[in-house]
Amino acid sequence: MESIKGFKNIKDQLKNPVVCIGNFDGVHLGHAGIAGTAVRRAREFGGVAVALTFRPHPRAVLGAGAEPCLLTTYDERNALLAAQGIDVVVEEPFGRELSEMAYEDFFGVVLKEKIGARRIVVGYDFAFGRGRGGHLGELESLCARAGAGLEIVQARHEDGAAVSSTRIRKLLAAGDVQSGARLLGREFFYKGIVIKGEGRGRQLGFPTANLLISEGKLALPQGVYATKTVLSGEQPCLSATYIGARPTFEGKTVVVETHLLDRDIDLYGSLIEVRFVRHIRGEQKFDGMEALKRQIAVDISQSRT
Repeated sequence: MESIKGFKNIKDQLKNPVVCIGNFDGVHLGHAGIAGTAVRRAREFGGVAVALTFRPHPRAVLGAGAEPCLLTTYDERNALLAAQGIDVVVEEPFGRELSEMAYEDFFGVVLKEKIGARRIVVGYDFAFGRGRGGHLGELESLCARAGAGLEIVQARHEDGAAVSSTRIRKLLAAGDVQSGARLLGREFFYKGIVIKGEGRGRQLGFPTANLLISEGKLALPQGVYATKTVLSGEQPCLSATYIGARPTFEGKTVVVETHLLDRDIDLYGSLIEVRFVRHIRGEQKFDGMEALKRQIAVDISQSRT
């Protein structure tokens, strides 16, 4: 996949581009429908599938810094779009200049002049331009005049409601990672380089790989989860993961500590991905290490089921 930082950096004419547009936070089932449609149409036309997306999230600019907690980092989002078959991601820096662009100019300059869109694919609730003044009716008229095709993808419904990033954030913020995974189409995950911990897990007999939550990414409720951990080039392995500040030891910083079931390897400095399968229990403070060890053994047993 080719990644282009903003439409001004498009140097070469893209071949018969089919463009889908959105924030695509989480690249959930609804987003997959939009991206998948763009990919199919691009293959039919012998062209490239382009995702036009934004960094930072527009709400960080338009909402006085009220950026939502992200389901995926921007780089994770782009990788997931590539996994959907997207050929080119145009990641537009979202600032005041772009937010003040009239929808007619956004269409004429960004979509037609710079990207050269042959066909545009958007969701049912799409709006664009200054103050979100351009709605589907305006987009349809612009496409007709410019000779560009337009395809509107309807909402994906699960459990009687539309799939959306907002809905998934609410589920995950409540610790319901199973329902969140159903709407995402995969487990919610944290990915990063294993950092040096304090070694308490090994002292307790349960060594852990420690991660920090990426800045801006949604923080799950503190507690213990059944997880699957992916090591580079390997199949996922069962694991149990604790998120919290370790109140038994008067900790202050929230960490992600993952114990691999039936494996004891030093992962310091390695890239891992921890996928959250099920919430087991909330955060607890224990009277001492023995009580904590007994509970960890129970947590690990429950993680296997």
